[in-house]
Amino acid sequence: MRQLAASQFESVAALAAGMAEIHASIAAVLAGVAAGAVWVDDAARPAVAIIEGPEGSYLLGKPADAVAAAIADLLDDWVYLHVPPGADVSAALPNRAMLAHPRLVFSLKPADLPVILPTELTLSADADAIGHRLFDGEMEIGRCLPDLVIGARAEIGLWVHPKYRCRGLGTLLVKTVLDAARAQGISRIGWHCHASNRGSVAIARRFADAPPVQALAYSASLPAENAGDLDEPPCRQFARHFEAGEAEIVWLGFHAACAWAEAGETGKALDAVERLARNGWQGEPGWLAHHWALARLQQEPRFAAALETLKKQKAPPG
Repeated sequence: MRQLAASQFESVAALAAGMAEIHASIAAVLAGVAAGAVWVDDAARPAVAIIEGPEGSYLLGKPADAVAAAIADLLDDWVYLHVPPGADVSAALPNRAMLAHPRLVFSLKPADLPVILPTELTLSADADAIGHRLFDGEMEIGRCLPDLVIGARAEIGLWVHPKYRCRGLGTLLVKTVLDAARAQGISRIGWHCHASNRGSVAIARRFADAPPVQALAYSASLPAENAGDLDEPPCRQFARHFEAGEAEIVWLGFHAACAWAEAGETGKALDAVERLARNGWQGEPGWLAHHWALARLQQEPRFAAALETLKKQKAPPG
């Protein structure tokens, strides 16, 4: 695999066309609108490519064995890799712990839905006049922002504080942003989410102008974004899967802890966190302290002790 100069990106356009229709990140990189990098098997006639973009990495084409091995060497173990539908990519994955992440891609349009801003909350537009944030006093409790904009096309993302969910605030934010985007001349708006994200899917369906496109990615992490997205039995399977790889990749213990916690196995989740502290994990303690899947461990003394151990390990000498 060889890396292309920006002046050579045009050679990948035909190969990328199908995936770029789904992922605006690809189109943005190839157009020079977003920072990214491109690797190909053949600079003159690429049949396989890897594109790094602002929303992840993307595999284009169907790699044969030799090229797949080169891709696996190129990719980082922690990559979030979007792949073409139907392609056998197992030999191109950088480690054996990668899990399939089923995803949905919606096309959204403004809709005349009845939404009311609660009087105690404040809605504020960003400088781009598209993104909006929601505040309760001084605290930001939600936001809907464009992940990227390329011409008349955009992709948006939503976050609402867990304590403020199920109150219609996500729908309010999305409606506001879709209306603002239309006012800015943006006519095509995409929405990507895990297929497991029930809340995100429900909101997207309120504004979708067509059934979602099924997409697929691979990552050595849970295929979920929120507590409760996954049922307990598959979480147990995921936890054992990540534990099996810890001897080779220490940080898989992080995801084992998340999976055990989501499975309701608090003791095993704490065991995984303590292994991270013992085995010299290089991550930040805050990643554990603030991860959505580990929120139920916050009051556990063993969790607090493991975080303290990790903080001491990260502290500079003296």
